[in-house]
Amino acid sequence: MVIDHSNLEEYRDPVNYDLEFGGESGKYKFFLELAQLNPGDVLELACGTGLTTIPLAEAGIPITGVDLSSAMLAYARVKGQSLPVQFVEGDARTFKSEKRYSMIYLTGNAFQAFLSDEDQAALLTTVHNHLEPSGVFSFETRNPLGTNLSDEEESEWGAFIDKDGHPVKVSGMQSYDAANQIMHWVTFRDWGFRRTTSRIACRFTDNDTLTSLLASHGFSIENQYSDWDKTPFSPVSPSIISVCRKR
Repeated sequence: MVIDHSNLEEYRDPVNYDLEFGGESGKYKFFLELAQLNPGDVLELACGTGLTTIPLAEAGIPITGVDLSSAMLAYARVKGQSLPVQFVEGDARTFKSEKRYSMIYLTGNAFQAFLSDEDQAALLTTVHNHLEPSGVFSFETRNPLGTNLSDEEESEWGAFIDKDGHPVKVSGMQSYDAANQIMHWVTFRDWGFRRTTSRIACRFTDNDTLTSLLASHGFSIENQYSDWDKTPFSPVSPSIISVCRKR
C-alpha cells in the first residue's frame, strides 16, 4: 500500500487547521454520547490534531488517537497533556495493537481518504480486528447523491482568522474522476501578503455500496443519520453518518 502524500498537504499547519476547522460542537457531542453508551477504551483513526479526541478525553473517556501526520500529532499531544489520551503515529490500514476497543471511529470525512477498494478493505479489517465483541464503529462520509460532483473553477469557500489575527480568505476548485469516484480538490488560502495551495483527493462511495462493504467485513448498520443532530438519513442527504456494530 502506498501513502498518497499529496493528501497530507492539508495538514502541514496544525494550529491554523484548528482555527479553520474547529468548533464543531455538535460532532463532539455526538461521539461523546456514543462513547458513553458504549463504555470502555475508544480508538479514533485519522485523529489529526485531536479536535474530536480531546473533548472525549476531557470528559474522562480513555482514548487513543492514530494519525499519519507527525505535525498534527505533535500539536495534539500539546493539547492533550494531563488527559487520558494517547496519540500514536500510524497508518489506519496497517495499525496493530494488543488492545481491543469498545468503540472505534473516524470523522472529518476521513473515510474518503481511503481511495481504493484495497484501502477501504484494509481500514475495515483494522477496525474489525481491534473492536471488542459487539463493539461500535462510527464514521461519516459525503453522500455522492447529495453532493455537487461537477467540475468547478475557483470560487470562494469561506474565511477564518489565523493564529496571528490575520484574516484569511479560502477559495478552491474541484475536478471529479467519475471512473474512480474520486474528487480532486485544490484549496487556496490568501492572506493578502501570501497565498498557499494544497491538494486533496477524496473517494465517494454510494450508500448501497457502503452497506454491502460493511456487511462483507463483519459489521451491521444500527443507525444512519444526515447530520450530528441525528436527523434520519435520506438518499439525498449531504452526509452519511453511520453507526455500526461488530458482528
